[in-house]
Amino acid sequence: MARPPSSLATQLGEPGWLASLLFAAVATALVCYPAWPGFMSYDSLFAYQQARYGVQTMLWPPLHTYMFQVSERLGASTWGVFVFQTATLFASAAVVLHLFVRNRAVAFLLCVAFAAVIALSPAVLGPMLAHWRDVPTASFALLGLALWLLAARYGQPLLLAPAILAFGCAVALRYNAFVLVACLLALMVWSPLLGRPTRFARPFVVVCVVGALGLAWASTQWRLPDLLRMPAPASLGGTQQFDLIGISACADRNYLPPGIAPPGTSAYHLRKAYDPRHLHMTLAKRPGVPALLEGEAGGQVQRAWLPVILKEPVCYLSHRTAVFVEQMGMAKDGVFYPTHAGIDANSFGLTLAHPELSAQVVHRILESQPSLWTRPFWLYVLALVLGGMAALRERAYAPLLLAMLAGVFAYPALLFVASPAADARYIFPSNVLGALVALASLGLLIARPGRR
Repeated sequence: MARPPSSLATQLGEPGWLASLLFAAVATALVCYPAWPGFMSYDSLFAYQQARYGVQTMLWPPLHTYMFQVSERLGASTWGVFVFQTATLFASAAVVLHLFVRNRAVAFLLCVAFAAVIALSPAVLGPMLAHWRDVPTASFALLGLALWLLAARYGQPLLLAPAILAFGCAVALRYNAFVLVACLLALMVWSPLLGRPTRFARPFVVVCVVGALGLAWASTQWRLPDLLRMPAPASLGGTQQFDLIGISACADRNYLPPGIAPPGTSAYHLRKAYDPRHLHMTLAKRPGVPALLEGEAGGQVQRAWLPVILKEPVCYLSHRTAVFVEQMGMAKDGVFYPTHAGIDANSFGLTLAHPELSAQVVHRILESQPSLWTRPFWLYVLALVLGGMAALRERAYAPLLLAMLAGVFAYPALLFVASPAADARYIFPSNVLGALVALASLGLLIARPGRR
């Protein structure tokens, strides 16, 4: 009689603690040292400013500010966050790869391959050098995945609570990060310990998921420590204005409200101004083009947005596709805005510790961004192909792999309709998860961990 297949929990390998932590320490040092204490653009400096003087707006979810506050309290300025987000990402990825693949030598080689993918991809390495909240979003998502697999491996339901909390932190850092982890949370509810029998795990997971997502939502409504209710941000205003300009440029007709476009602005002017890479590049001053203003125009942009889309659906899709092509690195010039390349002028005394080395690393990133083989869309292709093959052959892993793949593709799919720019950082969390899926799947195909 054929033996029934064992659960995924019993097929998982060991976490390889020593190898995983050693790998994370070396990789973190190699990433952090050149850009120490981390590149900072306007929004990351604003988060740090709020850490000093209090949360002022929910336009950027404030958990990043709280991370800077903790780092300040520990005497680590901004570099504490820099080290934490980088080390957490590498350590979590290493633990996941070791748990997926029983053969420790293969698992460690996959960890090295994961670091190599990051080093070779400007869309992945570039954001890691900067204090952009996309990096801790990915770090918390991978930490949640690692803790969940550990809970399943050792049959410890209590580990599910910090795993779900980590997923909740990822959601709290980015409004759109829910789609990155939604299917993982659904699978966790359905099979809390990945096939290992347990009596109370499912209701425990449901309570934890509701609590973690509730806290993530609450963190974008009430600030700490005074719990003052902050006004809800008009977070789609920039995207809606970008859409109206893109549709106008395509349709050869000015659909912008008067408060945004000065009198005399024609469709010709909008075609000259339109740049699918970024709203701010579209609004930049150009000779012979009336200066476009950024804003809501008293709500006129929001009111005009949907009627214009319904009137010009083909042009809306054309504009959104042009932005998506830039976002995925499929345009002629390659990856757009892979890193910030420095620390903006600030009153906090924050400067680069190794400016010459930083310049060399940034030069290499910018030099490699046009290369076809280092563009981010390849990570999605590899994740889909290798993940699909592994799911077909190792059926016990199929639900987990499919849930991870769902997050990989749902994240940029939401950005297709919501992004006001094509910055490489916006797809960083799905890039990292895609690289992890591809390498974990490759390990399954090579090592055949489910066979005994």
